[in-house]
Amino acid sequence: MADRVVLVTGSTDGIGRHIARQLAAGGMRVLVHGRSKPKVDAALEALRGELPGAELDGVSFDLGRLSDVRRGVEQIGKLGAPQVLVNNAGIFATERAVTSDGLEMTFAVNHVGPFLLTELLASGLDRVVNVSSVAHTRGRIHFDDLTMANGWTGYAAYAQSKLANVMHAMELQHHHAGITAYSIHPGTVATKLLRAGFGPITGLKPEAAAPPIARLAAGDASEPTGTYFSDGVATPPASAARDDAARDRLWDVSRQLAKI
Repeated sequence: MADRVVLVTGSTDGIGRHIARQLAAGGMRVLVHGRSKPKVDAALEALRGELPGAELDGVSFDLGRLSDVRRGVEQIGKLGAPQVLVNNAGIFATERAVTSDGLEMTFAVNHVGPFLLTELLASGLDRVVNVSSVAHTRGRIHFDDLTMANGWTGYAAYAQSKLANVMHAMELQHHHAGITAYSIHPGTVATKLLRAGFGPITGLKPEAAAPPIARLAAGDASEPTGTYFSDGVATPPASAARDDAARDRLWDVSRQLAKI
């Protein structure tokens, strides 16, 4: 993994921090991402203390704002373009909100922002890992109401975004032949996202959920591009994700929403 650069979004805490730590320990140069620069700086300080000699840098930008994503890519360009992108950052909203770009907040942070980030970095990438969820099996893409103005619930919005993550990974091969892409459900993990969406549910520790994701990011997988994993095992995704026409439509809509 020497000389390989990986960007792990949402890596100041939770699963992302442990993914970043494992990849840095394995010899990759890791770009730690968070929305807040102070949190990124604190995570970098902690990781450098734990891994003396590890190659680590940080970037801070809000995935929920398209202008911020573009600014973030400018930051990344100054640090060195990554070959690997782990789209790990995500939210579970408890109230419906619409961003300044006119997007439903969960869809913006969990899908449109990562989609734009991936596209802007695509020329240098050879591997993308989208952290999805088993919740995608209960999701549907509300093409006629993507902001979910009617019938919004936190779970429905989350499930829609996680289905989009799986579809995005499956569709990437048709638009960027040189990129191997995967999506993965990390299991039920005791993170702030789980607590926000489901209350005090017991789950895996974040450090226990990170290895299968880090394995995919490091290239230690022979499964075909587009494969979905559940708890580290290659698994057929929901039938909604296997709809070729829906994936193609989502790609076109995502480009329009991301203004590219």
